[in-house]
Amino acid sequence: MAKKDVYDIIDNKYDKHIKREQLIVDADRFKTYDEVFDQQNLDNIFRLMKRKKIKTVECPISTGKEANVYLAKTFGKDAAVKIFRTSTSTFGAFLEYIEGDRRFQRIDRSHRGLIYTWARKEFMNLEAMHEEGIRVPATQSLFRNILVMDYIGYEGKPAPQLRVLDAEQEEWEEMWGVVLDTVEKLFLECELVHADLSEYNILYDGAPVFIDVGQSLDLSHPRALEMLDRDLRIISTFFEKKGIKEAKKEAESLKLELLATLEEDDDE
Repeated sequence: MAKKDVYDIIDNKYDKHIKREQLIVDADRFKTYDEVFDQQNLDNIFRLMKRKKIKTVECPISTGKEANVYLAKTFGKDAAVKIFRTSTSTFGAFLEYIEGDRRFQRIDRSHRGLIYTWARKEFMNLEAMHEEGIRVPATQSLFRNILVMDYIGYEGKPAPQLRVLDAEQEEWEEMWGVVLDTVEKLFLECELVHADLSEYNILYDGAPVFIDVGQSLDLSHPRALEMLDRDLRIISTFFEKKGIKEAKKEAESLKLELLATLEEDDDE
């Protein structure tokens, strides 16, 4: 069966309710119909439209193995719509990030169930972080495998990842301080570990913004401390390359301080 254009799929189902141009804008930029815009996801997008959560899906911001992110227009400010792929085979490997988290006592282990749980986990993590003042995209809505959150832009474009940012030495030093403070606040205030912290998952809109937190672990998770160590090793290596000579020592020092707080809690 030949692949269909996004507009053709929308025509078949939605023309009786809404003009196709109102749902997906500039469809040629989406190339052809693929696993992201399957019938189920188009249904989910349409549900969000009916609920007045989004008006249109505009254009891609980023693509990944587990999800694609698109710029969307809403009835207020612009949004980023993250659509988790329901056809991906990698989500089975992420069950370990859900199991052991005290917030998820009953887990739907079906393929689609895991994806919906993963989307809900990212939504919950973002909300917890935002409430504590951590710079993450604020959530707007969630429906099944589609997460709507604030769009992070910079100088008229999507905010860049740290890995491609051109900054002065003084700015890198300031950002390193923000990263260390954020890791500490995540641990102490949110009781979370990012678990995938790198220059790929930090955006810059004038200051660091932390993203992709679906895998972030509650401290009750058996691998939380292992992931804390990995996060600090990876991100300190990046900043060391940016001229922060003491990055690895400072990261190790922070890790020991955080572990000491756990020991203090156990003593009490």
